[in-house]
Amino acid sequence: MTPQQPQDLPDFESLALVDLEDSAVSTTPLAPLAPQPDAPRDATSTAPAADPGSSPSTRFTDWSIITRIRADVANALAEEAMPGNDADDQRARAASLVGSFIDDEESRRLDSGLVRWTNAERRAITQAVLESLFGFGRLQPLLDDPSIENIEIYGYDDVLIQRTGNAFEQAEPIAESDADLLTTLSFHATQQSKSFDPAHPRLHMSLGPTARLYATGWVVPKPIATIRVHRLVDVTLNDLVDLDLMPPELAQFLRAAVRAKKSIMVAGAQGAGKTTLLRGLINEIDPWEKLAILESVAELHLEQLGKERHRRLVPLEAVPGSDEKDANGRPIGEITMDDWARDTFRMNLDRMIVGEILGPEVIAMFEAMQTGAGSLSTIHAKSSAAVPERVVTLARKDGRVTEDFARRQVSENIDLAVYVDLVKTRNPWTGESSLNRRITDVTSYTPGENGQVASTQLWGLQDGQIISKMAPEWMDDLRPYLDEEAA
Repeated sequence: MTPQQPQDLPDFESLALVDLEDSAVSTTPLAPLAPQPDAPRDATSTAPAADPGSSPSTRFTDWSIITRIRADVANALAEEAMPGNDADDQRARAASLVGSFIDDEESRRLDSGLVRWTNAERRAITQAVLESLFGFGRLQPLLDDPSIENIEIYGYDDVLIQRTGNAFEQAEPIAESDADLLTTLSFHATQQSKSFDPAHPRLHMSLGPTARLYATGWVVPKPIATIRVHRLVDVTLNDLVDLDLMPPELAQFLRAAVRAKKSIMVAGAQGAGKTTLLRGLINEIDPWEKLAILESVAELHLEQLGKERHRRLVPLEAVPGSDEKDANGRPIGEITMDDWARDTFRMNLDRMIVGEILGPEVIAMFEAMQTGAGSLSTIHAKSSAAVPERVVTLARKDGRVTEDFARRQVSENIDLAVYVDLVKTRNPWTGESSLNRRITDVTSYTPGENGQVASTQLWGLQDGQIISKMAPEWMDDLRPYLDEEAA
């Protein structure tokens, strides 16, 4: 199948413009965002540069006006907020409000001796305002470009983009100034009940269903942000075989391990494809299993895939809470990963999945693994052999468990570590080198001597190809699922 790319943006085509001076165009549908073709089947090939959004003639470039109108519309929506209004209602209401605020701006424009905007310009302003409210403004064209995987921001006018398999290249500014960039990020943070201001200078948040942002401001000379864009969201292990991440035999083994409810950690360096592989593993779970997804920042967005993929899904994201404290000194409204982990024991779950392990999430992961229900997670590590020490280090930093306890959890509960890496390969015909994502190692863990973790490499590289080297001691648990595939 072709991996799909679900969208979490407004359906601009369904929103008619209103209050335009020309009644003939008052019901003209808003120009849609640039279409997103299917992600390229070769994840490491050079994708053609996509048209970033619309052509210059159809995009409005005076973002000071867009920012003012966006603020006016957002305030009006907040004042009108009524219980039961869903996102579609808000988008439709926003579209109806934009016209009157454009009229206000145009009146000021005429008072200054400038000419009226054309209908095309008014449509472009409306689209830009709605993108800024329900999308991500000037970032949106970059997020819409299917060839872009990474966006790095070093101030408003120093934006680098990295296309699939390529070096970085310069992009256009994404704000009018550093102050404007901070204001824009703060606005989007507020939309997700997060804070980004001098008192909260670090921001972790999702940019729709396919991107994750980390930003910092005020404590650094210029605002800095890193955006990771995931182009493969609805992806299976067969898709990853087609993308040459692994051979079919390894996909069969991993599929059987998932269905036999083995606990699996996906390890690798940054940008190696850990989250994509995790999605592929999760999508091999029976659609009728009840899953809870615990994440410190929502990144998997499995709810976007529909009921056919995951019929009983409970996506849970940690909530930082407000600056106000309760009687116990805890931020009001805070919901931690531990809180969610405890709640899941009242949810009649079949499986609990903890997304990326960066710190305190490791305790929730231990709880998930202890149930024996086949937990799945990702972690940064330099090799499969380094995973146990990495987990122990994170657990000890949390301060609630001993080193011996952490090692015991690893050896008794992590069945597999799958390591994915960026491997440099050379085309024998052209001589060109490229970085390709590959699974390079699969290791199992068992209790060792003196409380240590014993590791056994099950799959490893030989002559540049990953091959099976040894069967795990629990291989019999997989046979019913392997026989099922063979049949």
